[in-house]
Amino acid sequence: MARRRKSDSGGASLDSLLDTMTNVVGILIIMLIVTQVGVGEAVERIKGFVEEISEEQYQTALAESEELKALLEQQRAEWKEQEPELPTQQARLDQQQELLEQLRKELEKLSSSQIDPEVLKKELAERKPKVDELERRVREQQEKIAALKARLAETPAKGPDQDARIVNLPDPRPAPKGAKGVVFICSNGRIVPLNTEGLQREAQQIIRPALRTLIRDGRIDCEKLATLFENRFVGDRYVQLKIRIAGDAKPRLAVFHREDAGDRTETLTRGNSLYNQWLKQLNPRQHYIDFRVFSDGFETYLAARNVAASHGFSAGWVPYAEGSEYWIGLGADLKTTCMGREPPKPTPPDPNRPNRPAPPADVVD
Repeated sequence: MARRRKSDSGGASLDSLLDTMTNVVGILIIMLIVTQVGVGEAVERIKGFVEEISEEQYQTALAESEELKALLEQQRAEWKEQEPELPTQQARLDQQQELLEQLRKELEKLSSSQIDPEVLKKELAERKPKVDELERRVREQQEKIAALKARLAETPAKGPDQDARIVNLPDPRPAPKGAKGVVFICSNGRIVPLNTEGLQREAQQIIRPALRTLIRDGRIDCEKLATLFENRFVGDRYVQLKIRIAGDAKPRLAVFHREDAGDRTETLTRGNSLYNQWLKQLNPRQHYIDFRVFSDGFETYLAARNVAASHGFSAGWVPYAEGSEYWIGLGADLKTTCMGREPPKPTPPDPNRPNRPAPPADVVD
């Protein structure tokens, strides 16, 4: 009886399994049907849309597609052309940004600065008359220049002036090697030779006997020395000597051309003139002429220089303004200075000044 009962229970379980499988299969069939219906509708819709596109619309779309492709290629080409310029453009952008920042800072400075427009306007008003006056003067000068140019254009050209004199401009250069300078003074329309060494010896002969009365406390009484030369004649037939005090507080000999002494401008060009006789005593290879020219002896100098050149002498000249004096040393190295005078303190050398060679002591031009 027990085995019978077990067989009935197994049949019931199999039936339930079959029922379940039937249900699942049914559901799957239903889903398949629904899916097929949905896909069919979608296909029908797409097919209907495609059937609705005309040939003209298709061609239009195709042309637009080609245009888009061409535009794309053009943009790509332009991009390739501009790609190398990117660093330059970036640098320009950086510069513009720096400039913008600088302008901002300057704007801040201007905004912070206090400028009173009224004060500025007043200053401009005060300066305007001066500007107007300057403009008026400029116009006047321009008119004068224009008038002079017009007169110059109307003036006929002239030949050289018969009274004109040719003057060599100074061109300093070292004197001939080994040559000794001989000084000639041109003043008051006359020329005289200067025996410098002889005049110095004569001055020393006057000073030496009077040294006991001239020296006090190790200094020389230059006022007494000057009086000594004023009270007696010291010089030669051409010049007279007087005492002057130089900037170093030491005495010097001032040379004065004696009136009516020497050769005149009108006669010095003659072959037998005093000037020609003086030159004949010199050697052009051993001497050169050192002219000392005062304002009233310039014509004399021109004539004398031409004569010296005809004898083969090199020459140089030093001009002296009206009222100037020609000084020479005493010929002896004085270790003392004048009483009541102090020499200037030496100035320290400028470290920034370049070391330049000293000019030659003897020059001609």
